[in-house]
Amino acid sequence: MISFEYRILSEFKIKIAKVDTLAKSIMKHREPKGVEAKEASEFLNVLVSEIDEFYKDHSEILSKNGKRPHARSRLPENKQWVDNIEKFYELNPRRRPRK
Repeated sequence: MISFEYRILSEFKIKIAKVDTLAKSIMKHREPKGVEAKEASEFLNVLVSEIDEFYKDHSEILSKNGKRPHARSRLPENKQWVDNIEKFYELNPRRRPRK
């Protein structure tokens, strides 16, 4: 049976992939100032706000598993999240992302 924690981590990974894919397609669009690209960027803003809400709701589980808010996130840094993430990487040094 799938645990609640695993489900949250998987859903967060899927949401990040959606945002990254859409951002990449907007950047490579043939008409970056066209209607299609503008509407896609508005939708990207909706996805980012959704991912921010998801992180806020499940921040304890995500931060304890080494997950930071997305790079495009508008969430302010939280000391508790940073401490949880650093603690996770101290216990699991091989899982630290490359810089």
